[in-house]
Parts: sequence; C-alpha cells; structure tokens
Amino acid sequence: MKKSYFLLGICLILPGLLAGCSRATPSAPRPLSEAHQKFLKICREEHKLKVVLKPLQNTLWIYVPFNDDLMKISSTAEGMRKSDTREERPAVKYLESVYSDRRFKITYDIHPDKNYLQSPGYRLGYSSAYQEISQQILTSVSRAYFEPTDAPQFFVTVIADVKNGVEMENIFYLDDLKRYMAFGALPQEEFLKRSIYEARGKSDWIGDTQGRHLAYNEMTMPEFLAKQMSTRISFKFQKSSFPPSADTRGEILNAVVETLKSYNFTDFNYVELRDLNTGLTETVSPMELTHKAEQPDTSGQ
Repeated sequence: MKKSYFLLGICLILPGLLAGCSRATPSAPRPLSEAHQKFLKICREEHKLKVVLKPLQNTLWIYVPFNDDLMKISSTAEGMRKSDTREERPAVKYLESVYSDRRFKITYDIHPDKNYLQSPGYRLGYSSAYQEISQQILTSVSRAYFEPTDAPQFFVTVIADVKNGVEMENIFYLDDLKRYMAFGALPQEEFLKRSIYEARGKSDWIGDTQGRHLAYNEMTMPEFLAKQMSTRISFKFQKSSFPPSADTRGEILNAVVETLKSYNFTDFNYVELRDLNTGLTETVSPMELTHKAEQPDTSGQ
C-alpha cells in the first residue's frame, strides 16, 4: 500500500523558522556509488528534480532547490475567532538537546501557560510543490538504497525554496525508513517521532541552487538521538493525542528512555537536565533510566 510520506513532516512547528548559523568544518565528500547514481537518475529523469548530492562516509546529504514557495497561507473554515475563556496548558518556551563528552544535555523551559483562543482566520502550511518533492525524495531513497549493503546510515534532505531563501531540513535513519515503508514494523506516528524536521531561512540563501551555504557534516548516532529527544518531547507537549502529565521532568525522561531504547544505545555516562524555569540542574544516571524503562508506561503516547 502506498503511504503518504509528506504527512509525516506536517507536525513540525511552523513558527520555528530559524536564522542560519555556521557549522563545524565539513567532511570531505566521497565518490558517487552505484546507488547514488541510481538515486540521481530517478530524481532527475523521472521527477525532473535538480538534486545535488554530497555523500560522506555514513551520511548522504540531498539538496533539492526549487523556484516555488515552500509555504503558503490559507484561510480556515471557521474564520476569525476569539474567546475570553481561559485555558491552561503546558507551553514549550525553550528546548534544546545535545550530546557531548558522553552525556546528553537537555535544556528546557516548559511550564503551564494561560491561553485564550485567538484565530485570525488563516493558517500557515506547506505548499503543494514542497509536499510533492518531499514524497518523491523518500520514495526515491527507498528504490535506490534499500537493497545495497553499503548504503549510508543517515540521510539529510534539504528542500530549498531558493526564490525566498527558505528551506526544510529532514534527517532520518535508513533502517527506520525501511521498517516503516518495507516491513510495516513502525507505525506512522512512531516514524514521525524518529524523523528530525527543521525549517529555517536567511536572505543570503536566495538563488543558491548548489547548496553552497550548507556545511556537509557526518551525522553520528548520539547526535541523531539528541535531536530525536527534542522531537519526542515537543511532540508529547504540543501534538500528542495523550496530554502530558503535570510531571514535566518525568515526561522528559520518558522521551529519553523511548529514544535510547529504540536504538539500544548505551554509550553515555549520564543525562543532564537543566530547567531554565526553576534554575535547577541535575544529572540522571543510566541506572535510573533503566529503572524507569522497566516501569509500566501509563502516559499513552
């Protein structure tokens, strides 16, 4: 059964358009393998995409420039709405997760916030051009890289609206895509949690059809897992059908446990939690995480 892959990225928080920043010194690109050439052939001949590939040892960067809008504004059926009824729900004010020196460091400010319904009658979404390209890239990856034994582990796709200098980056692990597409072992929502999406923009990127503004670096498993922890935490507090409990620390640790358990990753010394709201910092040992993983999960998703 054909799956709709674009829907996986639509849960990204659209207001998070970030200004570009410099990265570490990029790794040297590798020659194009047979699988890389097959992927380029599918993209260029079947989908007419001007794809630029940067293959590294374990990571493949895919840059896809196009001259159309990445995002669009559309009206809502309800129109403009306002309510003076107040509701309180958790708000993610700040969230960052990184890996360094064998530790995962999660810095956050998540606390209940009072909100009033205010809708201007329009919403920001993704253009049909972006949706189509996103799906074409994932299906092309499945056709070119599912069978080779030397395929890259990580894929970083950057679909760039070069007319406006806005782009969407998607990082995914090839085995996750295989389990989702080929074997049906991953539910769509779980694959969404494992995929890292980031929208960003900068006027200097306008007209860059070669991806020269990017620093093409290797993605490592710890770095990928750190990013995924942020994705899972954001999903729980902002998109999940199962509302988070009042125990913010517990919900964050649940996301950490889910991430590490999904990849059987144990190469770390501890997890550091830094709560910007309270000013408290603490370390959580692997033993405590193991104990939490053995407890029954009552949080839903």
